[in-house]
Amino acid sequence: MDKQELMLCGLQVSDWIGITEIIVTSVIGIWIAVAVQNNLTKSRYLKEYFINEVKDIRDLYKAFLNQLYKSQVSAKDIKDWFKIMSERTRTLDIFLHEKYKIENSLIVQKHAEIQQTITNMDEFNDDYKKKTITFTNSSKNEILKLHSELSCDLTQRVIDINSAKNRWKVHKNR
Repeated sequence: MDKQELMLCGLQVSDWIGITEIIVTSVIGIWIAVAVQNNLTKSRYLKEYFINEVKDIRDLYKAFLNQLYKSQVSAKDIKDWFKIMSERTRTLDIFLHEKYKIENSLIVQKHAEIQQTITNMDEFNDDYKKKTITFTNSSKNEILKLHSELSCDLTQRVIDINSAKNRWKVHKNR
């Protein structure tokens, strides 16, 4: 072969190999950058979703306890609210365990403790059939203490979510 046969468009075969290598390396680099960015975005979005769910639970508790303090809820309303929140906290706990391997159930446990405490209070049982329940100051103080502990647990859960690493697990049917 002579020198002209090895040249195409004024470039030698080694030049074409170099250009191909640059193109392939660039395409792979771009593909990796896009894939990593998409994964980081999805991961952050999911963490933000769970953190917002924790914030929603905090806000719902705040509103609920405000109504309790003002004697604006009935025993039936309290029971119904606790049922709904039990399911919501349990569902959050399941997904945090599956996605981030967060083992302890801080929110679920504190919610259950608050539920048991309030539904076992004398005022709750004595005023069960009344339109609203009026808690004594000592009961309100006990509820406030438990709410403060729940606030700490909710804050801890946000910290746990932010510091958790993804656990890529196949979703199981429930």
